[in-house]
Amino acid sequence: MIAPDEHAAFLPRTLRLPPTGHGYGADDGAPSLVHPLSQEKYELYGPACADAFALFWYRWVTGHQISFLLWRLLGDALERSAHRAPTRGEREAMAACVDGYSTMLLYSATVPRELYHTDIRERMSLQHPAFSGAWAPDYRPLRPLFRARFPWQADPSCGPLREALELNHLTHARIADHLVPDGESLLQKHSGRAGVSQEKEELFDGFFMTVRGPVSRSSLCDQLNSRIAGVTADLDRNGLYPEVDGKHHTLAPDPSDNALERLAPNVLLLAHRAAQLSADAENSLEEAHP
Repeated sequence: MIAPDEHAAFLPRTLRLPPTGHGYGADDGAPSLVHPLSQEKYELYGPACADAFALFWYRWVTGHQISFLLWRLLGDALERSAHRAPTRGEREAMAACVDGYSTMLLYSATVPRELYHTDIRERMSLQHPAFSGAWAPDYRPLRPLFRARFPWQADPSCGPLREALELNHLTHARIADHLVPDGESLLQKHSGRAGVSQEKEELFDGFFMTVRGPVSRSSLCDQLNSRIAGVTADLDRNGLYPEVDGKHHTLAPDPSDNALERLAPNVLLLAHRAAQLSADAENSLEEAHP
């Protein structure tokens, strides 16, 4: 088991990504390796949280940063298959990345609802009154996939990918209903339109401590490794749902589906599997075309 310093704070770190639509920077020759997962299991209900503001801010930023990294790997797979149907390995990697993204939605959204509104949502509104996830630069190339616009998505071989996408949609909807039960996002509250500009994308990056520039693929993998390790240490110490103000703030159950219940015990496993299968698919392609 990981035994972090009991007094060490979990602090988000700067993420470095290539600009959307740009390839990787020159590599230093280091292999793009995914480190073994040190543990898979953790408690769902953790001990009392000493500093809820710091912990859930860390989760909000880090969970989103891991999502951005998984989106980049997912986009890489889509780019490789731009003029052909994806291979079996690429389909598996895509489904794994979508599942990993779903777990990061859950991990980020473990923040108690009141704390979300008084701290995190307030921070987003200070960044911009209509702050929106629609401004995420790395999600832009993925919209056709999430909207099932690629003809090959209808093939029976893409069944696991379709299931992963459906679970993601359910997870996103459940979390939105839980954190914002009135259904009114900042975007809807202040403008109602999701127009995206370079300025808004830069505001989104800045909020999530993301800078753009030349980044090697091995560096991207290193950043993903380190963040999965950080989430592992967090869950090992705090559980998925730490105690805050005398209670565990789980997401409200929904008898119509058990999407979040399926994800809750597997945050680490699914995030790591996404990284591993993406690396395997890329390495197989490099071996086939040296």
